[in-house]
Amino acid sequence: MFNKLKSINLFKYYKKILLFSFIFFLIISSGFLLGNHFSWEGKKGFNWDESKTFYTYIKKKYYVQKPVNPLDLNSKNIELEEGKVPNNADVEGFWSPPFDWPVIAVHSVLLPDETVMTFGSYGIKEKEKDKNISQNKKLKLTDNYELERDKGTKQWEHHDVFAGIDFVIWDPKKGIDIDSQKVFHRPIVWDAFCSVVRVFDNENVFILGGNVEPKHGAPDTQNATTFYNIKTQKFTKGRNLNYDRWYGSIVRTAENHFIMVGGAKIKHDEVLTQDRISHTPEILTENEDGTLSWKILKEGESLELLGNMENDEWSYPKFFLSSDGNPFGISYNKLWVMDKKNNYKISKVGEIKLVKGAIAQKIIHQNPNDENDYKEINTLTIGAPVGEKASAVMIAKDKILFIGGQQKGEGYAASNEAIIIDISNSFNPKIEKKESMHYPRANADATILPTGDVFVNGGTAIYQGAYDDTYFSNFTPEIYKTNDDIWEKMSKTNFKRNYHSTSLLLPDGRVFVAGGDVWNAQLFYPPYLFSKNTKGKTILAKRPKIKKLEKIITNRNNQIMLVDDSTEIEKISLISTGSTTHAQASELKYLSLDFTKINKNEIKFSIPQNKNILSDGTYLVFIITNAGIPSEGKITYIK
Repeated sequence: MFNKLKSINLFKYYKKILLFSFIFFLIISSGFLLGNHFSWEGKKGFNWDESKTFYTYIKKKYYVQKPVNPLDLNSKNIELEEGKVPNNADVEGFWSPPFDWPVIAVHSVLLPDETVMTFGSYGIKEKEKDKNISQNKKLKLTDNYELERDKGTKQWEHHDVFAGIDFVIWDPKKGIDIDSQKVFHRPIVWDAFCSVVRVFDNENVFILGGNVEPKHGAPDTQNATTFYNIKTQKFTKGRNLNYDRWYGSIVRTAENHFIMVGGAKIKHDEVLTQDRISHTPEILTENEDGTLSWKILKEGESLELLGNMENDEWSYPKFFLSSDGNPFGISYNKLWVMDKKNNYKISKVGEIKLVKGAIAQKIIHQNPNDENDYKEINTLTIGAPVGEKASAVMIAKDKILFIGGQQKGEGYAASNEAIIIDISNSFNPKIEKKESMHYPRANADATILPTGDVFVNGGTAIYQGAYDDTYFSNFTPEIYKTNDDIWEKMSKTNFKRNYHSTSLLLPDGRVFVAGGDVWNAQLFYPPYLFSKNTKGKTILAKRPKIKKLEKIITNRNNQIMLVDDSTEIEKISLISTGSTTHAQASELKYLSLDFTKINKNEIKFSIPQNKNILSDGTYLVFIITNAGIPSEGKITYIK
């Protein structure tokens, strides 16, 4: 063989060979650079399907470590700087890189001092150092369990790592490094996992119900209540509930009473039985001597509405206060009200219509004349927007946006439907169908934005069991434009945020997204934080400023706000400070306030006097320009 090649004398044709090679290289390069028509599928050769190009294959293979995110992944700060804004951020928003979080943020709460409380898992005790914020890190938890930051639930069994005993208080103004976070390890004998959290007053946060820590001999604290004082940074025990409230819900009345419904007594690794369902509500009232006590609301007792096991009506019922003063709830597809004038007697007042005729089977195509002509598909039916896996927020007075969820039955995928439930007459609620989301979502997080629109993130396309939320995840969030009744897709993320995830609107207008089954967090920058300059380049938007707002508002009429320039202000919005867990935003409300421009720097506004519309509590206040750009928000305590 070698002698034959030698006899050919290749050097005689080297010019032609070089010329041919150059022409071939030129043709191929032109195809890649100009058209990108060819694709490279593994090692199968080129295909004319306009998918992965050879260029992207090589880039992915050899330059995978090159960050595609404009932020510095080795930075201790994740602020997006001018000049590093992606060109489509004004349309699709922008995700920060993921960064380490000391716990799985199963619960997230915005506190009155603008810090954030998160908890839900054992905290990080040790981790690998000297790696950038986008890389996996080996972790050791405070119970000495070892795993990796981003690999998720496949590393543990059920509740092995979930326990609300380690808490993180984070100050977003200090960035994301260790100096921005204060970690409490076991500040009190108690497990707050699967509780519900509300801000009690300007200094105290109220945590109700909880869990039995999944360790041998651990105390059962499913009926416990605890206060956290943000000034002293101390946890203190409160009065125990009359019933265990694992997965309960709460509403605050105009009289500053707290009504608790739903929940159950859970025994890990045991099947739930009817006798452990908490189907009787209770109310926290203040006694004459100033002490607090829980009283049973016997008239509110209902097995059908709060204790049914078939459809989990007991699990995180959606719970809001209507403007007529009656607490209103949604359990699976049942609508119910508690009559304040009749000792909070409960009654069913409507239903969300279920989908019928689900098909869950494999459809097979087989040509009897050609054995190779064979295809199969699996079918599911999009279900109704129902259940504890749906998300609900109040987007205007008495108007509840209810989205997603999972209808019971093997033939149903999660729902992509959206409805408005109008509870202005709580005994006769009205249901209006709205535009559906692009994706079906069970256990998605819904966050009201300063503009009044709603950011919906995460969730799964189908959810049939307690431990399958790692499959069929939605990575593309959407924003519901409430005035236009349309859904707009946002920039895709790289992390699933499902059953144990949370999201919070921060005062600076970004959305904090964390939890699921990973020890990390991200920040989403909504499109309103960006604009285009005269050259068509996307830049950080110039935002209006609130220069002064009272930290405590006692007179709801004729409040004065100082701003930098009122000329282009179109709206003042007010939003409950968030508290989320398990796809539940605890009575999250939005209102657009009446206002008058006094002069360039002063705005007079009013807050509804009716405390059924707006009960006492902490709220975020924003001013919005006629271009839809919000200021940074200010937290005020309204009483």
